[in-house]
Amino acid sequence: KTSLRFSMATSKRFVGRSGRGGFVGVGGRSPAVERRARRVAPPSAPTTPGGSATFQTKSNPAGSLRNETRSRRAARPCALRSDEDYRRAVRASWRRLILWRARRSAAQDEQEQVVVEKVAVCGGGAFGTALATVLARKYGEAAVTVLVRDAEVARSISEDHVNPRVEWTLPGNVRGTTSPADALEGCDLIVWAIPVQASTSFVEKVKDHVPPRVPVVSVSKGLEVTSCRTMHEVLERALGEDQPLVALSGPSFAKEVMEGLPTNLVAASEDERHARFVQQVFASPTLRVNVTRDVMGVEIGGALKNVVAIAAGIVDGLGLGNNALSALVAQGTAEIRWLAVRMGAEASTITGIAGVGDIMLTSFVNLSRNRTVGVRLGKGESLDEILSSMTQVAEGVKT
Repeated sequence: KTSLRFSMATSKRFVGRSGRGGFVGVGGRSPAVERRARRVAPPSAPTTPGGSATFQTKSNPAGSLRNETRSRRAARPCALRSDEDYRRAVRASWRRLILWRARRSAAQDEQEQVVVEKVAVCGGGAFGTALATVLARKYGEAAVTVLVRDAEVARSISEDHVNPRVEWTLPGNVRGTTSPADALEGCDLIVWAIPVQASTSFVEKVKDHVPPRVPVVSVSKGLEVTSCRTMHEVLERALGEDQPLVALSGPSFAKEVMEGLPTNLVAASEDERHARFVQQVFASPTLRVNVTRDVMGVEIGGALKNVVAIAAGIVDGLGLGNNALSALVAQGTAEIRWLAVRMGAEASTITGIAGVGDIMLTSFVNLSRNRTVGVRLGKGESLDEILSSMTQVAEGVKT
């Protein structure tokens, strides 16, 4: 802090109004001018004859240090002083970073390149057809075979390149068949899209044609009514513990996956290598696949979110409002988390993409089959009427 003293012999005070209406201080200068003068004045100015101002500065180590730092910065040579030099240096650093990332990505691609020549998709429903399309587009030379029960559906897929159940146009390398041997033997990957309640009987018919050591990717969500087993447990019991099994789940409407809209899924396997393989097979610019070893969390989250979605639909069908809807979904999510953790799952899985992400999509969006069932129930339709009019399975009803 600096105090200004004036010699008693020559000090005069002129107090009045300036032209701008401000206070005029010593010597006719305004206080603002005085403050600027004090800021630019040296820390200690000698007293001149005639009573001129003498500046005295109290000890201020912080201020002295700042002044010394500024002096050193101004004095030392610096190659980046001008704005243009700085911009050139930033551009050069950015180029080095981009080149490093490109080289790193190329090296990873060489190490992680996956060769897929044949894929079998068990089930001709909406999601199975959507994943068959995704893989057929990514691997244009691969044979993607959809295993269905209806011979007419198989013929339409192979010849017309249309699945009549969903009426989507399919790539030319997608074909249909009713023969398990034709679809499964020699394949590099099996996508299991059979409804949960029909999976036990179906896997018993085809398990002799399932190649050992070929990953089976389950995208079916639900619990088997008769045994309360998850889909992973159903397949493991039928195919054996040595069969690589991966659960693929997350917020994903088949229609949007088919249209190539951005989607995030989670691949779960007890052996992380199998989950990584599935990640590499499915990953694309519009499909991101996360990896986890928490199979139970992914399975329970994917199964029980359908139950919450039906309840959310009932709330809407009854016209109970958004407050009740949000409260119900929040409470349902908390109960799913509570149950999943006690079944051995990780809480973070339920609060992530495969849990809350899937619950939100299925509970709030009208494309959800389970939510649609709830809405129609809330409006007074019977469950038999609803199910008989649906062409797709709402897994939450049985779960």
